[in-house]
Amino acid sequence: MFTIENIKSIWVVVSLGLIPITIAYFILFKKVTSILALRHPELYKSLGEINFVKNNSISSSSRFMKFIIFGKYKRTSDLELYKYAGICRFLLISGLFLFTISFIIPIVIGKYS
Repeated sequence: MFTIENIKSIWVVVSLGLIPITIAYFILFKKVTSILALRHPELYKSLGEINFVKNNSISSSSRFMKFIIFGKYKRTSDLELYKYAGICRFLLISGLFLFTISFIIPIVIGKYS
C-alpha cells in the first residue's frame, strides 16, 4: 500500500516531469507553427495564425490543440509536419495526463493525512 510519504514522492517526480515535457512542447510548437506558416498558409490561417504571443487567444489555442490532439495534421502530405506534430501530440497528451495527476495527488494527500 502507498504511504503518504510515497505519494508525496510520486507528486514531486510527476510535477518535475512536467518541466522537460513543457520545454520540448514549446520547441516543437514553434517548429510546427513555422512549418504551417511557410508550407500551409491556408491551414495556418484557419488555425488563427497562432504564435507564442501574437494571436494566442483562447479560440486559436483551442483550434491548434484540436488540430494536434485529433491528428488533423495527418491529412497533409508533409512528412516533416507529420513527424513534429506527432511528437507534439504525444507531449501534449502526456503533459495533460501528468498535470491531472499532479493536481489530484495533493487532494489525496489532504484527504488521507
